[in-house]
Amino acid sequence: MVNKLRPKKITRIVYNCLILIVTILTIIRWISAFNNEIVVINAEINSHISNFALSLVFYLGVGYTWILQKITLKKIILLGLFIIIANIICETVMGFMNTTDIIDATYGIVGTLLGFCYLLVVNKYGLEIIHDEN
Repeated sequence: MVNKLRPKKITRIVYNCLILIVTILTIIRWISAFNNEIVVINAEINSHISNFALSLVFYLGVGYTWILQKITLKKIILLGLFIIIANIICETVMGFMNTTDIIDATYGIVGTLLGFCYLLVVNKYGLEIIHDEN
């Protein structure tokens, strides 16, 4: 008998809402590149929101999939640490590829931490076991 995991209904709803919010933020950011009058909340947030969105959507996408595949929380935490370190390195050391901006790294870290909080709650409360009789 193999036990499989599936997300509870509320888990799927919150996941889809987070992805939708990130998508909307990204679309607004892209539109604002062509029209300076369109901003996400304010100009400061608008200029850094892409790091937040990329970090959050990557961590959610991979972490959520890993949770459903029963990959350990320890590996999911390591993925989050990797994303945080990558944000810091890309925004400080790699000035030849990117304009160095520690505020961008901070937004990426916040996105990763938000994703971690969600994944932690999902891992603890957001799954149900499916009993497979085969």
